[in-house]
Amino acid sequence: MPSDSSATPISACQAFPDPIPGVMPFGTVTIFAGAPGVGKTAMLADWCTRWRDGKPIWGHATNRPTAFYYLAADRQWASHATWFALAGFPDIPFYSLADDLSFDVRQLAHARHAHDHFLQCFNRLDPIPGAHVFVDPVAPLFIAGDPNRSRDVAVSMLRFSRLAADRQINITCTAHFGKQKTDPKEQYTRPQDRIAGSGAFAGFTDTQIYLIDPAPPKQPYHILGWVPRHAGPEEFHTVRDANGLFVPYGLYEELERLDQALNCVSTDPTPAGIVLQRMQTGLGFSVATAERYLSQLVKLGRVSKPRRGIYQRAALS
Repeated sequence: MPSDSSATPISACQAFPDPIPGVMPFGTVTIFAGAPGVGKTAMLADWCTRWRDGKPIWGHATNRPTAFYYLAADRQWASHATWFALAGFPDIPFYSLADDLSFDVRQLAHARHAHDHFLQCFNRLDPIPGAHVFVDPVAPLFIAGDPNRSRDVAVSMLRFSRLAADRQINITCTAHFGKQKTDPKEQYTRPQDRIAGSGAFAGFTDTQIYLIDPAPPKQPYHILGWVPRHAGPEEFHTVRDANGLFVPYGLYEELERLDQALNCVSTDPTPAGIVLQRMQTGLGFSVATAERYLSQLVKLGRVSKPRRGIYQRAALS
């Protein structure tokens, strides 16, 4: 459950605090999965900014890592840079495999040397102790063997775990979801089981995080969830704003209702009773709800009161 603002004490054997106390322990490996294009990079860009600025992440207190590093393994950095610029962290240190023309990509065809290839990229970043390193994505290029074989994935994840402990860093790896099967009897019952490839991705990492696409009309929002090892799982509802960044669905819903309420206010002076009646009949608001939204619009300066009991939409400045 959400923690308070106090940071978790550092144990005698731990040099740095947990990035998200109770959810993401320090010095561990997190897997963050979702369908391609669902918004994982956009979500992580926002989280990095929040970690940097000491802001909470989904109601949980955070501890700032000593530094941030992003290893982009799938496409040019320009694609990722857009999200970090929008989130307010344009200068995050990064290494892009696709942009590094000195890296002979032909060697990536040999899966048995995948961890050595990963270390080549990792060492370009050379993270300092206490840092958070993001690997986007971890599969297939950095899995030594077949991503669908449990043993190959387990060994690869154990090597990542040892690296995190040895270098005193946090590692978050992104991964793709497998497609949900059409037969309800064969569908995945837990989101973390949908990670494409072997189930060892979940079994051999410390925290699993997932991001699920909307499924209108019953689910008009994304579902973000995490499954920590030593705390209960949690899910959050979120939507993308006009810039493509994620905001809580409740906040989005509130803003949407405010806009709907504003549409019930004319640009001409109108008695309060008529405005409230429009909200009730047109939007289904109760009297109390209509009055609350009208009051909020006045406080926000979007509606003015030229005289007592009269309202009109404020002119755009």
